Amino acid sequence: MSHIILTGCTGTAGAAVLAHCIKSSTVAKVSVLSRRPIKQAEGKEKVKVHIHKDFNSYPDTLLSELKGASGCVWALGISTSQVNASDYKIITYDYALAAARAFAPLSPAFNFVYVSGDGVNRKPGRFTPLFARVKGEAEISLLALRSEHPGLRIWNVRPAAIDETQNPLKEGPSPLVKRLADRALPAVRALWPSVVSPTGPLAEVLVRCAEETAAKEDVRAQMEGKGLVIEQGAALGVLLENTGITRLTGL
Repeated sequence: MSHIILTGCTGTAGAAVLAHCIKSSTVAKVSVLSRRPIKQAEGKEKVKVHIHKDFNSYPDTLLSELKGASGCVWALGISTSQVNASDYKIITYDYALAAARAFAPLSPAFNFVYVSGDGVNRKPGRFTPLFARVKGEAEISLLALRSEHPGLRIWNVRPAAIDETQNPLKEGPSPLVKRLADRALPAVRALWPSVVSPTGPLAEVLVRCAEETAAKEDVRAQMEGKGLVIEQGAALGVLLENTGITRLTGL
């Protein structure tokens, strides 16, 4: 039975992960870090919402309550259309790195699952979009943390267009560009299913990554294949593309 830390629960991916955890028989406890209460968590015995305002800092009192967690699904994020470039980097890069550093000692083998995105580029060029560049930098820096924290296991997961149209759970507002894109998702899903990540299967995979206890070579033997690459380094590092998500969930 696992204890999962979760952020971004008012967003599309985070809300889906929380719903999956609530139903899952393998998840015993969910610690949600949020700036405000989460309606979906109300009355759910296995879920505790920690109202947390500063995602660059984690006091000892909070970390003591998170001790023993098997992993974190880091689904906290924001659209580049909603903030300036500086704030986008703080939210997308700084917060993730601060959390991974703080959570690494919580258990001997801690899975940090970073919800990245399709199109992210670790070798950006002059015209690489902001989201692709910053998330690529975050992926690289998270992998580098393994040298400081040998028990830290990094999963960089790159879903494509996250489709919640069949199971809407998100509590927070969506920017206009996302609302417009959501209208097109049913047609896109029918014509090009490979470029869509339905929330249910995505949440299933994210939680599986956060719960994984197998050693690196066992993960390689069990999961490596199309869309999933085991990164170099002594500690486990995984790059999971959308094609890997669909393969693992049988879509």
